[in-house]
Amino acid sequence: MMRRRYAIGMMLAALCAGAAGARAQQPVGAPSIGSTSAAGTEIYNNSVRYASGQSIQPVFEGWEKNPDGTFSMWFGYLNRNYEERLNIPVGAANGFNGEDMGQAEVFEPRRSRFAFKVVVPANFPKDRDLVWTVTANGVTQKAVGTLWPVWEVDQGTISANRGSRTAVDFDEPPNAAPRVVNPPMKQEAVAGQPLSLTLSVEDDGYPRPRVDRGASVAGAPPKPAERPLNDSLRVSWTQWRGPGIAKFEPKVIRVVDGKATTKVTFDKPGNYVLRAYAEDASIHTPQDVSVTVRQAASPRPR
Repeated sequence: MMRRRYAIGMMLAALCAGAAGARAQQPVGAPSIGSTSAAGTEIYNNSVRYASGQSIQPVFEGWEKNPDGTFSMWFGYLNRNYEERLNIPVGAANGFNGEDMGQAEVFEPRRSRFAFKVVVPANFPKDRDLVWTVTANGVTQKAVGTLWPVWEVDQGTISANRGSRTAVDFDEPPNAAPRVVNPPMKQEAVAGQPLSLTLSVEDDGYPRPRVDRGASVAGAPPKPAERPLNDSLRVSWTQWRGPGIAKFEPKVIRVVDGKATTKVTFDKPGNYVLRAYAEDASIHTPQDVSVTVRQAASPRPR
């Protein structure tokens, strides 16, 4: 029932997003085209892939009740561009009434689901809205968060909408989210030089790896099949905030012996926030890491 209510809510959001106007700028591999309304304004064409110039649609994903009585209101976004990566600082163009609620400032192309949550108190009015406003490429879009019952979600709903394995065997307990152990403290780095980051992750071992049952037909004992990366215990990194570009090598890492290590390189100095998602199948736990990047020392003249 909860998933059905969530699906109804998402249809309403899709209708609102589809009706929002945006400018047709640079389609991928095609000349710039767009349709025009009777009023003479250009309307976003969903059948064309745009490399750049399009808006960002913030998305309210739903809410869940926390054990302490507070509520977590989940948000994500759709960057309508297929190539353009936008950096929009918190403020009038990116905020909850201009305020900082921990939202992203760096918007990667396309859809980011359940990217962050805003925790509101237990007495948060049921008729009050939490509105995230984002202005990109001259177009302003909003996501309206509410505690209406139709928007209630649970881990099963989140899992089903993040596009990975959701089914478990009948004799398995529910899959719990991974836990980040002793997260990294604030880091320092030098622009242009890789910084190594290791995240320690604990998990309950569920869902269990799929078993190759065909082996038993040939008389061999069934063996666990190799799990694809997007169905494994893993860590995915993204740049959350910062003035330049943070490049991860690799961006998604399988957890081995409780650890996942990547290297990140920054193209310019400044203060950055990197977000790691400890992921188990499609269940995720966000973890932020702050990094201060300084300019590389200039070589001394000879």
